Order: sequence, then C-alpha cells, then structure tokens
Amino acid sequence: MEDEIKKAIDFVVSENARYADIRLEKGYATVIELSDDVFREMSYGIDQGMGIRVLYKNSWGFSSSNDVSKPMLKDTFEDALNISRALSLSESNKKAETVKIADVKQIKGNFKLKPKINPDDVSIEKKKRMVKEVYEAAKEHSSLIKTISILYLDGYEETVYANSDGSYIVMETPAVFMRVRAVAKKGNVLQEGVESIGAVAGFEVIEEDNPEVVGLRAADKAVRLLDAELPPAGELPVIMDNKLTGVFMHEALGHSAEADHVLYGESILKGKLGEKIAYEGLTVADDPTIELSHGYYRYDDEGMESKRTEIIKDGVLVSYLHTRETAGRLEAMPTSNARAADYSEIPLVRMSNTVIEEGDWNFDDMREDIRSGIYAKGMRGGQVDTVRGEFQFSAEEAFLIEKGALSKRLKNVSLSGRTLDVLKNIDAVGNDKKRGSIGFCGKDGQEVPVSEYAPHVRVKKILVGGAVS
Repeated sequence: MEDEIKKAIDFVVSENARYADIRLEKGYATVIELSDDVFREMSYGIDQGMGIRVLYKNSWGFSSSNDVSKPMLKDTFEDALNISRALSLSESNKKAETVKIADVKQIKGNFKLKPKINPDDVSIEKKKRMVKEVYEAAKEHSSLIKTISILYLDGYEETVYANSDGSYIVMETPAVFMRVRAVAKKGNVLQEGVESIGAVAGFEVIEEDNPEVVGLRAADKAVRLLDAELPPAGELPVIMDNKLTGVFMHEALGHSAEADHVLYGESILKGKLGEKIAYEGLTVADDPTIELSHGYYRYDDEGMESKRTEIIKDGVLVSYLHTRETAGRLEAMPTSNARAADYSEIPLVRMSNTVIEEGDWNFDDMREDIRSGIYAKGMRGGQVDTVRGEFQFSAEEAFLIEKGALSKRLKNVSLSGRTLDVLKNIDAVGNDKKRGSIGFCGKDGQEVPVSEYAPHVRVKKILVGGAVS
C-alpha cells in the first residue's frame, strides 16, 4: 500500500497542492453496556477507512471514505484536491490570512504497542461476565443503591499515516475503558457516584485495577452523599483534590491554551505568552508520552512524535498547544497536539494528559490555617467560557473545613469564578501528585481519550454555592 499512497500524494502535489496527508485506519471495537441488570448493548465491530487532507493555495480540502481500495485511494485524494480548489476561489478565502504550516522533520516509523493481554483475544463472554460481576458488587454494597449503569469499551487500532513531506508511519495500539455510574436514593434524595478506569494498553489494565472495587467505590460514593449537607455560600478558601485540580486545569486552562482558540480570538490567553498569569509555584504541562495513561500516543494525527509541552512554568505562560498550522501561523514550534476522533474527522488542537507538577505542601499543612473553607473532591460537571475566562463547576463531593479540620460532609457544591483570578489566587501546591480523572474530552463534536495527573491545590478564595437536591 505504501507505493500506492506515495503515487496518490505525488499526483496531488503535481497538481500544485502545497501539502497533503492521509490517515488510513482499521479498528476493532467491543462495546458492552449494562443498565439495571439488563444488557442494553453488546457488540463487536470492525471499522476501516481513510481521511485525506489537501492544501491548495490558501484552502484545505478534506475527504474521507470507508472504502480503502486502490481505486478509491486515488479518487479520495482527487476529491480532497477538488474541494480545496473550489474553496480557494471563494472571496472569503482570497482575503484570508495565508495558511502556514510549520516545518517538521520527516519521520519513518513503525510502532506497535504490544499489550500483555490483547482485548481482541478475550472472549465476549468473559467481558460480559466481568461487567456482571462489577454490577453485582455495586448492587450488594447497599440497599440504597437503586440504579447502576456500566459502560465497557475496548479496541485495537491499526493506523498508517503519510504526508507529502515524506513521512510514513505504521502504528498498532490497544485501548480499554470502563465507567461505573451508581445512583443511591433515600427518601426523595438522589445522589450519584461515578468511577472510571482505562488506558492505552491491554485488558490487563482492567484486571489489575480490580474492576469489582471500581463498582464498590462508585456505589459507596453515592451512598455517602445521601446524608451530606448543602455548603455555605460566598467566597471561601478552597482546597481542590487531585481529581478536581486536574479537571479544572484541563477545562479552564487547557482549552484556553489551544492555539486555534487563540487564533480565532476565543481565548483569554491571547497575547499573554511570557506573562506571569498564575501562582509562581504552579507548573502545568500537556504530556501524551505517559505510558499506560488514557491520553497516551506515540505520534499525533499529523505524524509528529509526541512530546511533553509546558503550558505554565513557575506561574508564567510559556506555550500554547499547537497543530502544524497554528504553529506556522503563530510562528511557534508545533507541539504534537493534532488529534482526530477517527479517520472521518479533521485533526484539531487537542489536549492529552494534563499534568500539574508537585509543590512542597502536604495536605495537613494546607488545611491548618483555614478557619472556614471547603475541601472539594472530583468534578460532576460544569461549563467553561474560554472567551470571557469564566467557569462554573460542580464537585462530586466535599467537606467543610473548620479551624483546619474536616467536619461536615457536603453535597452539590458549586464553584465559579474567573480562570485567571483562580490561577493567581492559588497559594499552595501539594506534594502528592497522582492520576486523577479518566475520560473523554469533547470539542467540535469529536471526543478523544484524556486523563489528568495532579496534586492537591489550595486557592485563597473561590465563589461557592449549592443547589437543592
């Protein structure tokens, strides 16, 4: 296939295309969904296809197909070329800023992540049995558990990437994921607990993490919250646990650091490179090189070898996250953050693993001088406005801090404010970094796997509120 791909790329280049690339993918996937002891879905599928980009003059053309035959390969390249040619004739594109693509080295690579247990070698019956056991463990935890849903996903993907710069990369990677959601009820009060495990790795990740314990943790969290109280309202000091810290930095900071948002004037970080925007003890990075993580990849979807990128270094904004195009337009170095959900989607600037580096504080010392505050754990949901730099998050659970000690358990804790204010109001970073949330990040209709690694972080003040159950 390599020769056919090279011929198709050479053809569009001979037709004056400035650049072209192809992602050829074949994926094997299992989906098992159990809800209230009923299997809502149990499927195994194989999907394959190709996504092709062509840059002609100042316009991108994109075409995809799930037919990967040799004739369709050439046809799909021609479709992408014709689309880019047509777009280049529009008045808006004639006036648009010139598309620049940052130069990168040519890569010839062959990467195969060999799992201890290939998910494709585990029978559907064994996976079904495992999901059922997780359900039973969560259900038996308490009679107050009323609803349990479990989503199990695994896959094995074979990818070929090639571009007109001469790169040609072959990759094979497995991935697994499981999420347990439990709902407890007491009187008219409902509370939810959610736990997830997953990684770019084999089925061994599920077995080693003891999936039944994951179900128990979700159920226990839901039950604990039933008797929790609503939080006090107002501006209070808040300690965020490793999960909430990680998701906050991902959502409030990471999305604002994506260079496409910066280019389109949709980020509060525009024009702030080199400025001190946060507590001097804060360092935040994006790092897709962490093995056995949910956001791991060896090469991004533009064929760049993955690398760690510091976004904030000692409180100073030092980099945005880039594709080759955003790097070219902003005269920066690309950061291997081009990611697409699959072959049918265009690569966008995306995060991978958000990492907050450790500081010198332990958790006890963080609490010691707080007379009245909040210890907030995990994130249940929320929203971020990267243009205004505002956020609103709901913690999964929380505790009241009184005279340095944890007292009442709290529920429905809402945290809101301005991202830059919170970053500057951080006054302590913990020495206890660990993996936090595992999940999927959505942007422009695409979802990609991500995770966070963070310690506890203390913020001098955040606006706290609560909602009635």
